[in-house]
Amino acid sequence: MTPRTLTLAAALSAALTGTPTWAQSEERPDEDALFGGGQEETPTEAPAGEDSGRPDEDALFGGDGSAPAADVDPGTTGGATERQPPLTAPEEDRDADVLNGPATRSAFDTEDVVDDPLKIGGQFYLRGFMAGSENTSLRQTSFSAPTLVDGYLDARPSDRIRGFVVGRLNYDPAIPPRTTPDAPANPRVLLDQAWLRFDLERTVFFTVGKQHVKWGTGQIWNPTDFLSPQRRDPLAFVDLRTGVSMLKVHVPWESKGWNVYGILVMDDLGTDVGAITDPSGSPTSQAGGSDPVNRLGRLGGALRAEVLLGPAELGASAVAQNGRKPRFGLDVSSPLGPLDVYAEVALKEGTDRPLYRIPEGTTLEDIAQNGVQVEAYIPSGLTPQMTAGANYSFPYGENDLAVLGVEYFFNSTGYTGSFGYPYLLLKDAFNPLYLGRHYGAAYLFLDRPGPLERTSFNLFTLGNLSDRSFTTRLNVMHRALTYLTVEAYGSVNYGRRGGEFRLAVDVPEGLVVDGQPIPAFSIPAPTFQLGAGLRISL
Repeated sequence: MTPRTLTLAAALSAALTGTPTWAQSEERPDEDALFGGGQEETPTEAPAGEDSGRPDEDALFGGDGSAPAADVDPGTTGGATERQPPLTAPEEDRDADVLNGPATRSAFDTEDVVDDPLKIGGQFYLRGFMAGSENTSLRQTSFSAPTLVDGYLDARPSDRIRGFVVGRLNYDPAIPPRTTPDAPANPRVLLDQAWLRFDLERTVFFTVGKQHVKWGTGQIWNPTDFLSPQRRDPLAFVDLRTGVSMLKVHVPWESKGWNVYGILVMDDLGTDVGAITDPSGSPTSQAGGSDPVNRLGRLGGALRAEVLLGPAELGASAVAQNGRKPRFGLDVSSPLGPLDVYAEVALKEGTDRPLYRIPEGTTLEDIAQNGVQVEAYIPSGLTPQMTAGANYSFPYGENDLAVLGVEYFFNSTGYTGSFGYPYLLLKDAFNPLYLGRHYGAAYLFLDRPGPLERTSFNLFTLGNLSDRSFTTRLNVMHRALTYLTVEAYGSVNYGRRGGEFRLAVDVPEGLVVDGQPIPAFSIPAPTFQLGAGLRISL
């Protein structure tokens, strides 16, 4: 044992014996003794021919220790060439690369990542309403309380790509459980939207999937809104129509503010008649869309161009689908002095569904018992529908704004009287707001008037000028909390009994339509409607 080892052992022994030993010793061991310091020993050179303990470079890097040949430049070949790794991978490594595929790059390793690429939200909509009718007690007044829940996923991994999905759940406790295949499902699950949007060189923009596309300028009537099999309910707080599956290509001309759209339609667009949705979002009558697009020949196409000419905005559109009449539309909106004016016209040849020619004054009893014939026909030539309107915005008070507007709708395929309405109901050809020949509307909008900083008011009056029936409705919307909106409305029906807005039907016993007996029933004329809703939007 060397002297250095003895010194270290003595120091460790003293440390282990504790404090009494340190007290007996006058001198504390120095740090060199404790931690191996002191005079550094000079290593002894290994004898020639013996291993010094350090591997040479040939052992580390694979050489054989031999000198290069005399006729070879040692700086270029020899051992260095032999030590170079092979240029091709072994067979098993190449197979692994093929099976595993090319290396992938995570978006988080690049500058392409965004902080929050996925948004999740939705809408929770609770409603309740009652509808009064003549000769009906309050206890027998109809009531409904539908619930609507929308949930969405909004993915935006970059500013050039976006995916959006909206699912919908409808439930109404007033609707009995489904007992027949034809009865509506309750609850019911729908897909409202599911689309993907991206661009090509920031010049051409694509949207693929189930989506909403609205055309036209009308506030109440939209005859050029071709890309939906259902008509919008203009009095509702929320548009409950679901989207249509299509491929939309958008080419903007930014310097002029022009836009061109080409659309491939993958859903049945229905007839030119359409249908209004009821409060639960269901169509009030057959609106088309029942013939699935499962063949190439059923695909539809649409084109639209939007241009700016001075202060005016003009749009031209066309839609075609096998089994449907081609439809063409023109729309315009422009300021005119203090007014904002707008108009749109839809053109087609004939109609998709037959119209009915009923002799004036004919009743259902005449058809059932007296053999009065009803003629079904398709009109020839163009059958235009036209909307024209104007509104005036004006401030009042300190920071308050009001909008006053009027609108007129002409429907060349509409009926001039109400005497045939009961028969149209039986034939599933009664289409609200697109039933008569002439319509008119007036509306007033007040945005947060006076001290009501969170409340807005909409007052509408709609009239079927052909059958002289009318309805007036007041919508009130109040933002109670950041995400909570409270809604309420009240409406009254007046005018000629039996008209569209005061429809009353009495079907007698023994009525037969198309060889099918119709049971007797009665529909009293509506008098008023009241409703309220709570809506949370995230």
